[in-house]
Amino acid sequence: MNGVHAKTRGVKGWLLFLCVSLSILDPLATLLYLTLMTAMTKQYFDTSPQLMRLMLIHGTCGIGLAVFSIYAGLSLWRILPGAVNTAKRYLVIAMVYSCITPFLPYIVGLPEDFDESMKGNNLLNSLLTMSYMAVWYTYLQRSKRVQATYQETNNREE
Repeated sequence: MNGVHAKTRGVKGWLLFLCVSLSILDPLATLLYLTLMTAMTKQYFDTSPQLMRLMLIHGTCGIGLAVFSIYAGLSLWRILPGAVNTAKRYLVIAMVYSCITPFLPYIVGLPEDFDESMKGNNLLNSLLTMSYMAVWYTYLQRSKRVQATYQETNNREE
């Protein structure tokens, strides 16, 4: 049993991929998305202040989530106490934000006829993001590697 436990211990495999995703890939994707969306919508800011408000909300939340993602990923990577709970908190917050995102255009008062194509894409992106977060949350809950790797740090917390 101890040999099996030692084999599954450490930041390797899917756990390493999660660490890389949280600390590098997801924040880069967020920054790329925000940069592209701002560049595409900037020309409409004068005629639609609601669009500028929407982009400010997306930008602020996106940067906040990117920073939290980096923190969660590095915590897992460095096997810090509470790292798994931090990562789970990040995943839940990102999932909640993804649930709210499709409604933001209505909340900020963006005219309904502004861009019909945004609605479908926004909903699809939210569903994909929620699925992505749910898969990683489930992984953190059930993975033998996660349990073996963070067992000592969890015991130190108690």
